[in-house]
Amino acid sequence: MQRQIIVRLHNTFSKKIPSVSKISDDSELKKDCDYISPADRVSNIRQIRYGRRSDETAEEMTLRLYASELHEWNHRHWQKQNSSYSSLKQQLLDEIEENDIEDEQEIERIMEEFYRTYLLSNKENFNRYSKEWRNANIKLIYLSLRAKKSRASKKLWDSVAFMR
Repeated sequence: MQRQIIVRLHNTFSKKIPSVSKISDDSELKKDCDYISPADRVSNIRQIRYGRRSDETAEEMTLRLYASELHEWNHRHWQKQNSSYSSLKQQLLDEIEENDIEDEQEIERIMEEFYRTYLLSNKENFNRYSKEWRNANIKLIYLSLRAKKSRASKKLWDSVAFMR
């Protein structure tokens, strides 16, 4: 049976199961489904509540916990990065407004310089993040393969036990 993913966007689905962002406890959730919330306003990352199968193997649990931890790490990174970027950009826009700069070409030049400077000053941070993200995803793929193998083994042994 394929894992079911239920997406709740802006409460457009049934009122019986509210949006993930409004669920305070897991009693209202189907335990074996993944729930995905609307994107966070700062990080632009959707929060995920990973479902748990009733017959979850140890490898599947390891995968679920690691995926959840990785997702939270990614969310925190982009929340910090985007809030830093937004505050610096807002400071620049305030300076432009303070100095009464109205020439479109001048504003474009200032913004272009801001983007270039921002990217260059954060290059090391972006490279470190990319390397960590890449390594984490390789580990996630490995854990996923182990989980799939354990699920297949469990099905095989269950069917053998059923035939006895």
